[in-house]
Amino acid sequence: MLKEKALYGFSPDLAPFAGKSPAEQAAWLAAAGSTAVFGGYENRAFVQAAHAIGLRVYAEFGCFVGRAWWDRIPASRPITADGAALEPEGWYHGVNPAIPAVREERLAALERLLREHELDGVWLDFIRWPCHWEVYEPRLAHTSFDRLTLEAFSRDTGLVIPPDDPVAAARVLLGARQAVWTAWRCEQITSWVAQAQALMLRVRPGATLGLFGVPWRLADRDCAILQIIGQDYRRLAEHVDVISPMVYHRMCGFGPAWIGAVVEELHALSRRPVWPIIQAVDEPSPLPAAEYGQALEIALSHPASSGVLVFTLKAALEDAKLAATKEAFL
Repeated sequence: MLKEKALYGFSPDLAPFAGKSPAEQAAWLAAAGSTAVFGGYENRAFVQAAHAIGLRVYAEFGCFVGRAWWDRIPASRPITADGAALEPEGWYHGVNPAIPAVREERLAALERLLREHELDGVWLDFIRWPCHWEVYEPRLAHTSFDRLTLEAFSRDTGLVIPPDDPVAAARVLLGARQAVWTAWRCEQITSWVAQAQALMLRVRPGATLGLFGVPWRLADRDCAILQIIGQDYRRLAEHVDVISPMVYHRMCGFGPAWIGAVVEELHALSRRPVWPIIQAVDEPSPLPAAEYGQALEIALSHPASSGVLVFTLKAALEDAKLAATKEAFL
């Protein structure tokens, strides 16, 4: 089986591509063994050059994230179980995915992306309830207990929850009604993905719809993948072509072998092609080329994997890492 081998974060300004023609840029990527690239789709000449040699061009689409939403639509800032507004964590500002205005605007933005660019596929990112997960010990905040969300929950489920007392609502929804609350929150994510799928089929049929998933297994952190994140891979699989768990092992405090365990469970749950995305970046500490190569090999060769993505191309250009990439790709 031929496996996808994609490099994430292409830019014509990176050292190997600066000053080269779009055809030369695409040829460099193909010569490195890549079958696909994330980025570059804004340049029609690059896309045409890539397609001419069989190189696929994908885009990432961020869904529910960004400080700008908090400023423009204050209701998009999640409310936690203690009644407080969610605090930012460094660059990360999580957005409540149940707010209708946000959902509608992101769907409209996705349609513009699909109509304006000759894409082979789009990967949904930040398609979850808020959590800055890519650290050793993530803060697992239960959200969101604001009026709009609580009213929507009551309307959809028939369960009356006081909408103006976040603490009291959280006590009920994280207690006796937790199963219903968790299922409803997961459905907010799944239903938006279903809308994205319908849009993709209408605007750009044949293109791939992928999803960047949080790399937690069901047993991890008391089932936080459902209760905190809201990504139910069994349901999401009905609406996407590929799932890409973000198995950034060093960021998450694991060894490379962890990658295979995540890929195996996610494939068993979804029965969809799994293309894990691994880290080449030196976070939170320098990543030796040998360890990167090991992670790349595990992600690409695991029987449950149908491909691999590398995050990021810029990081993978370091000499030893580039050599490891070519060794695995070619």
